[in-house]
Amino acid sequence: MRIAKSIMLVSIALTLSMEAAGANGTGMFLCRSPVVANDFWSAIATAQGTGLKLSREMVASIAANHGCLFVASSHLKPIDFVAGQLAITDGKVKGWSAPQLYIHYVNAP
Repeated sequence: MRIAKSIMLVSIALTLSMEAAGANGTGMFLCRSPVVANDFWSAIATAQGTGLKLSREMVASIAANHGCLFVASSHLKPIDFVAGQLAITDGKVKGWSAPQLYIHYVNAP
C-alpha cells in the first residue's frame, strides 16, 4: 500500500510538472491500445525523470514514435478502465490514455 501511494504521488508530481504533456484543454494524445498508452506515458515519465522540461513538440514526437494521435476535442470523457489505462472518447473518436494525462487534460487552463 505504501509503495502504491508513493507511485501515485510521483505520477501526480510528474503530471503537474509537465509544461505540455500532450493535453492542453482542447485535446489530448490518444493511443490505439492500453499497452501503447502505458508505453507512451512511461516514455514521457522517463524523459521527465532526467529533469527535461517537455515542450509540446517533444511530447508530439514521443507520441508519434508510439503511434498516438492528437484528438482535438474539449469533450473527451473516460468510458472504460483496462490494465491501468483509460479508454477515452468524445462520441466520435475512441482511444487510450494514461490516467495521469487525462488528469492533466481536465485540469489544463
